[in-house]
Amino acid sequence: MRKDNVAAPQELVFLSACRLPHGGILYELESPASALWFNTPANRSNFLERFGINIIIKERSFHVLVENVPILFTPNNPAATVDIKKKVGLKPGSIVKVRYIKPIARRNPGQRTAHTIFTFNSREDANQAIKFGLSVASKKVYGRKLIPEPTRCLKCHSFDSNHVVAEFPKEQDTCGTCGAQHWTAECRVDDPKFFYCSNCDIHGHTSWSREWPTFIRKWEAHKRRNEESKYRFFPTDDPLTRETTTDSSNNWHDPNVRNNNSPPPTLVNQCHPPPPS
Repeated sequence: MRKDNVAAPQELVFLSACRLPHGGILYELESPASALWFNTPANRSNFLERFGINIIIKERSFHVLVENVPILFTPNNPAATVDIKKKVGLKPGSIVKVRYIKPIARRNPGQRTAHTIFTFNSREDANQAIKFGLSVASKKVYGRKLIPEPTRCLKCHSFDSNHVVAEFPKEQDTCGTCGAQHWTAECRVDDPKFFYCSNCDIHGHTSWSREWPTFIRKWEAHKRRNEESKYRFFPTDDPLTRETTTDSSNNWHDPNVRNNNSPPPTLVNQCHPPPPS
C-alpha cells in the first residue's frame, strides 16, 4: 500500500482481487489516492465491517536479505534499529522488523556473522538499503531483494497442491528430511544417506532442498510469473529502479527443520530405508 501524499479519491475503484495461499486477499486499486484512503482509521473500520469479524488490513512490506551481519546485533533491541536508521539516513519507522534467518540454537561454534531479513514499510526505503547498504554493529553490510519461493505445504511438502498446512486434510505429518510420519522439526536424522524427498520419491536429498532439479524448475517458473523478480530493486516511478538482474540465486531457503543440538539419530528404521550400497 503506497503512502503518497495525494488527495483522497471521490470513490474507490478496485482493478482486481487475488486470493493468496495463506487465505488473505490482495486488492489492486486504481490509484495511490485510493490506497491512501485506507490510512484513515475510520475508513478502514467502515470498509472492514462489511467483511465480518477478525478481518484486518495488513500494510504492504518489503523484505531485503542482508548477509553477514555481526551476531552482536540484537534484532529486538529498538536502540540498535534506531542506530541503523540514523547512520544511513532512513526515516523513523522505516524498518518494521529484523530477524535472523537461522535460529540462534543452530549456529555453528565460533560463528561471528549470520544472514538476516530486514522488513521495510516502503519500496523507497528498501531500495535505499539495497543500493547503499546498511551499517549494522559497526559493519557495512549489503543486501538484495527477497523474492518469495513457490508455496510448499509444510505438512506434505508438495509444491503442486493448492493448499497450505492449515488446509491439509490429513492429520499425520510427513517429515521433510527423512520422509517418516513426524514433524520435520522433530527429525533427528543428519546422515545424508537417510535423507528422503517425498516429492521425488528418492533418497539423497530432503524435500526442502533447493538443489534438486524439480525445485529448480518450479523456482524458475515461479520467477517468470513474478514480474518484479526480474528487477534488482522494488520498482517505483523512478526509472532507475527498473534495473534488471540475471542473478538466479536471488533468494534463500530456510528449512527450519532441526536443531543442531539434537541428540544423534535414533530409530532410523522408522524412516525410509536408504538404497542398497
